[in-house]
Amino acid sequence: MRACVLHAAGDLRVEDVPEADLASDEVRLAFGHGGICGSDLHYLAHGRVGDSIVRDPMILGHEFTGTVLETGPAVTDLRPGDAVVVNPSRPCGDCAYCRAGRVNLCQAMRYMGSAAKRPHEQGGFVERPVVRRDNCVGLPHDTDTRLLALAEPYAIALHAASRAGDMSGRTVLVTGAGPIGALCAIAARRRGAAHVIATDVEDATLARVKALGVDRGINVATDTEAVAALIADQTVSVVLECAGAAKALELAVQAIRPAGRIIQVGFLPIDQGLSINALLTKELEIVGSYRFVDEFDTAVSDIVERRVDLSGVVTAVHGIDALGLAFAEAADRRRHLKVLIHF
Repeated sequence: MRACVLHAAGDLRVEDVPEADLASDEVRLAFGHGGICGSDLHYLAHGRVGDSIVRDPMILGHEFTGTVLETGPAVTDLRPGDAVVVNPSRPCGDCAYCRAGRVNLCQAMRYMGSAAKRPHEQGGFVERPVVRRDNCVGLPHDTDTRLLALAEPYAIALHAASRAGDMSGRTVLVTGAGPIGALCAIAARRRGAAHVIATDVEDATLARVKALGVDRGINVATDTEAVAALIADQTVSVVLECAGAAKALELAVQAIRPAGRIIQVGFLPIDQGLSINALLTKELEIVGSYRFVDEFDTAVSDIVERRVDLSGVVTAVHGIDALGLAFAEAADRRRHLKVLIHF
């Protein structure tokens, strides 16, 4: 069966892999739709994401849906034909963080499509993935599985929004209007934000998130007057920093009102200098946000029950024969947010 296998930076192949054995608590799926994540792009471009380095061939992908083909003997509540979305998170359940309910901080976490450990955790971009039953969330038969492929990144956005506390009636700034930034803006509105501002360096990117419900977009590369006004107004009480850039974090510190809270969602490069002394003088809180805890089920419910509309986040869908094009488009921030693949 076919799979998307990364061998090294710049070396992504569609190649045949053997069928995986099926354990008693597992299900075999027919791949539905999968979303190309920023980490997939980093693995392809650099052969690594931070300290997670690709040392052996690895199947990419951790945002995907499927249809049940076969179940192990211990699986009694799913049957062939059922549609599911896969939660790629596999915490150990035994460490102190898991016992405290903070499973996203599990010290023995296995996450699909990750090179954080060796052997690597294989991903889900394969024609017939095998996954544990407890990683599957069943879906109604009439569900648009394209949108459910966004459940994992939307869960990350929901977790980031929950780390911000009460957003009701507040002005929220989202720095970086890529896929996670767009979903964080949607999550902020879902949690009651009254006014959502987004910043980015691309006008086209800002136009897309405005179509998703953002009230105002500011191009920080060209609109210096708007940036100065944002800083002077001091109306922002929550920032969701999704750009993962030193300048974006500096803007967050400058624009936020005293006693505000900054949620750091994007990974910051370690070689960028920061000058954020206002962190002290404004007594700000900078809070990290990493993956999700129980928000995956909430994300699925929001999408299935149509409490949020994520259709505008999907900007292209490609078959596996156009894998190179799909990854190229996913990396093109001027034209695309989330690109999906299917077999």
